[in-house]
Parts: sequence; structure tokens; C-alpha cells
Amino acid sequence: MLFLALAAQAALPAVDGTRLQPGSVCYAIARGETVMGATLQTVKATDADGAPAWDIVIHQRVGDKFDLRDHFVLRQRDLAPLAFDSRKAGVEHVRVAYGLGKLVTTRPGAAPVETPLAGPVWDGNLWGLTFAALPLAEGAHFELPFYQYDKGFGRFSLDVVGSEKMGERDAWVVEASPDGQRKIRYFIGKADNAELGYAGGGFAQRLGGDCSGIR
Repeated sequence: MLFLALAAQAALPAVDGTRLQPGSVCYAIARGETVMGATLQTVKATDADGAPAWDIVIHQRVGDKFDLRDHFVLRQRDLAPLAFDSRKAGVEHVRVAYGLGKLVTTRPGAAPVETPLAGPVWDGNLWGLTFAALPLAEGAHFELPFYQYDKGFGRFSLDVVGSEKMGERDAWVVEASPDGQRKIRYFIGKADNAELGYAGGGFAQRLGGDCSGIR
């Protein structure tokens, strides 16, 4: 069993978090040709546990109906998650603290839930930037384990299915599935590994949008 566990870990792709760049990007959230809202993505360099880390905030807002702010602290070299918290409409919804061999999920008004970790996982709420840290190449395939606070453990299945122009930028087209069924296409810049948008499930996210008032 130990041999199988070590073999599975050895098969994990090389996630290189140093491929990411600090900065803020605004995206438009659209359904068809209709823009419904916006996403502000902010990546900042920081330190955590004495090592370089990324502090990432992804704040989505769709009118007065939907407001979700996810905050991640990730080890910079491989995007291993250290902490996560999420707020809905400005109210704390959930926190996850990642530690050695375990993670702890905490929700307001409920006792913390401790879950053992058998090996490396990435945060299942962070898609595009995680994919951007992979060694993308034509025809590449990746399997990446994750933890998501509502769904538990899962595995991203990723295929680089081609290239596309996004405005003036060349992008990899990465087809991603978290469950082996529904697939979403992410567009990752070839030159700078930037997340340029996604399309799937009737929705799309693309560069642009109005992020005024979103923090």
C-alpha cells in the first residue's frame, strides 16, 4: 500500500506556482452575449510560515443577486493550499485551514470538522490560476487531486486540446473536468501564463467588465 501511495504521488504533475504573476484583473461574466456581472481577481506576493506565498482574492458579483469573495493563501512554489476563506454577500461562509496530514473546515455556528489528508491536494475552488501553473503543452494531460469544502475530495482531469487567439494574445485551450462529466474550457496565456477566461455550462468569463465597487 505504501508503494502504491508513493507511486500515485510521483505521478502528480509539476505545479509551479512561480509561473503566476502578481496584479489585478477584471473579467466580465456573461451568458451568451449578455454581460451579467464581473469578477475581480487579485494576486499579491506575501509570506506564510516563513516561505514565499501568494495571497489571492477572487471576488464575483452579479447585480444584487450574487456576491462571492474567495480568499486563498497558497505556498508560492507549488500552490499547495495553506488557508482559504469565503464570504457570501459580505458574511463569512466557510474557512479551511490546511496543516500537516490534515485540514480543518469551519463554518459559522458549527463545530470545526477535521479531515485527514493522505497526500497532496490543491484547493478545488481555484481553477484557472491552478491550471496556469501546470506545464501546459499541446496534447498534455493532467490529473490533479483537490479538496472542496462542499464536495470533499475530487480530481481535476485536464487536457490541453489546442490553441486560440484571445484578442492579440496566444492562449492554450485547457479542457477541465472536476467530475469526469461536465467540461469547461479555460484559456491560459502562452507568454505569461495569465488566466484569460473560460467558457462552459452556458456561462463565460472574459477579460473586461466593470469591477468598480468590487474589492
